[in-house]
Amino acid sequence: MDKFDREAPARVASATVDRFPHLTRRTVLAGAAAATAAVTFGTERAAALAPLSDDMVAFKNLSAALTGISADKLAPITDPLELKQEYFKWLVDHRSAQFTTLLQIAKANAAVPQAIIDKSQSNPDTRFLARSIVMMWYLGAWYDPDNLKALVDARSADQPMFIPHTVISPKAYTQGWLWRVIQAHPMGYSDMQFGYWTRPPDPLPDFISRTAPKGT
Repeated sequence: MDKFDREAPARVASATVDRFPHLTRRTVLAGAAAATAAVTFGTERAAALAPLSDDMVAFKNLSAALTGISADKLAPITDPLELKQEYFKWLVDHRSAQFTTLLQIAKANAAVPQAIIDKSQSNPDTRFLARSIVMMWYLGAWYDPDNLKALVDARSADQPMFIPHTVISPKAYTQGWLWRVIQAHPMGYSDMQFGYWTRPPDPLPDFISRTAPKGT
């Protein structure tokens, strides 16, 4: 939105009361505040519900196929965190050509998730980027595809190797899907109810996929 003018409601109230004496300044200010809130909410809701681009739809399908997590869970219609946009931009900035190839694979095989997996892994240019995307969603961190390839080579030579990584953002750190799968939380952050660890965990599909309502 444009920069919000905090003094505008007061100016409107004063001008309105001058013209219509039967109205009070408090009444007009309340109405102005309500209108501002309605416009702000409407704008944010419209942005959240805007149709996704073909590339973003492809990225959702690609990510769902690679991670095993429902696309509706990874990128819900109402998505205030917008992790998909953050990850999409990161991939464009760091591996644009290979990412474009993966999106093409996802578009051509949208209805067959296993085909997306098979084709991404059979292509040497995309094999390790696909694995980086999996780790991005689960860990909220960037593991460079070249380092993942070097790890495979090191293992074949029976040499241990540390993989450097970059946490993409604080938001990515707290929202890694690893924590939902194991039903825990990262160090320093939790949005779970105190004492959750005393109860048996819920079924995994409740966290990673759309399921039919219980009892149906």
